[in-house]
Amino acid sequence: MRSFLVFLRKHRSLLLFGVLLTYFSSYGQTFLISLYIPELERVFGFSSTEVSSLYAVATMGSAFTLPWVGRLVDTWALRRFTLFVLVGFTVACGILSVAFHPIVVVLGFFGLRFFGQGLMSHTSISTMARAFERDRGKAISIATLGHPLGEATLPLLIAFLIGSIGWRTSLQLSGASLLILVVPLVLLFLRKQDKNLLHPALSQAGADDRVQASAKNPLRVFRERTFWTIAPAAFIVGFLNTAIFFFQVKLGESRGWSATWVAGSLSVFAATSALAMMGSGPLVDRLTARRLFPFMLIPFTIGVVLLAVLQHPLGYPLALVFLALSHGAGSTIKNALFAEVFGTKIIGTVRSVFTTVMVFSTALGPVTFGLLLDAGWSYSAIFWAVAAVLVAIILWSMRIRHE
Repeated sequence: MRSFLVFLRKHRSLLLFGVLLTYFSSYGQTFLISLYIPELERVFGFSSTEVSSLYAVATMGSAFTLPWVGRLVDTWALRRFTLFVLVGFTVACGILSVAFHPIVVVLGFFGLRFFGQGLMSHTSISTMARAFERDRGKAISIATLGHPLGEATLPLLIAFLIGSIGWRTSLQLSGASLLILVVPLVLLFLRKQDKNLLHPALSQAGADDRVQASAKNPLRVFRERTFWTIAPAAFIVGFLNTAIFFFQVKLGESRGWSATWVAGSLSVFAATSALAMMGSGPLVDRLTARRLFPFMLIPFTIGVVLLAVLQHPLGYPLALVFLALSHGAGSTIKNALFAEVFGTKIIGTVRSVFTTVMVFSTALGPVTFGLLLDAGWSYSAIFWAVAAVLVAIILWSMRIRHE
């Protein structure tokens, strides 16, 4: 514990930079954007299908673009890249706030997803992975705490602003906060950082041909055998989390759980996920992410089995505890693993490719569950099938220890 506190004190500025970016990435996360959806439906007359389709188009567009822009974090000066992201994020808030046509809504959604959900988190975690070697796990786990902190504090604030000053002004204030609050703090936190961290291109000078080729063309990462070892586990967590939460109210209805109980159980998920993030950091530093990676889906498998067999209301928060253990710890383990396996010279390129994989997984999860439910599958049958897939992925992931 003492060494952890010493680490926090010694690197507080850079760690605060990481937390700051993940926290304000919340403006581009679904849980906050969803608060604006009823207002957009009212103003434009969108149906649920229409607005969700626009959102899906914007999200998929962000996924396609991210590998090509996300790789620039490996070569641009860190201040320059971070300011580029913050300005783009601010413009996106402004575009959506003045939307007068569905095309403008799509552009606003795209900007929020690309600069917020995508590049803000990407810049934070890539920087932590590059800056720290011995304490990489702790650094990533601390930086990712911005996500649950945002989930815990911002929805109430944004909901209050929408109700009191309107959704357009709320978006404009969100954008203004990025320029007025976040930009000065970024400049402050990066003021005395290491030269090689602030200018990643310096480390590229001695990179081998493979590294330089991957930095220029992110799709080369698909040629790496290790990518295909890691990808299934990276894919399945986003796929299942999104699908389960998308259908959680209907799952509750099928088992006699109230919507209030189901929604309230999410606090258990958020708290457990945050604790798992913090606890997994020191563990990664002690054992390495490569050794831990094959086991990170075991709690998730237990949680899915509980969803398959338990009908009691307490079964849902209990299952969420196990899902959150894998979600929280997995976030730290996966990001540390990218650095261990691919190196820190192209960490931005590698992370952007895997982020694209995970974005696709979140798009496919609800669709797949919906098709199975429409085909007559019960929730229990779906969860048993998912458990079997998870076991297969765990066994496949064991290959990483020998690559």
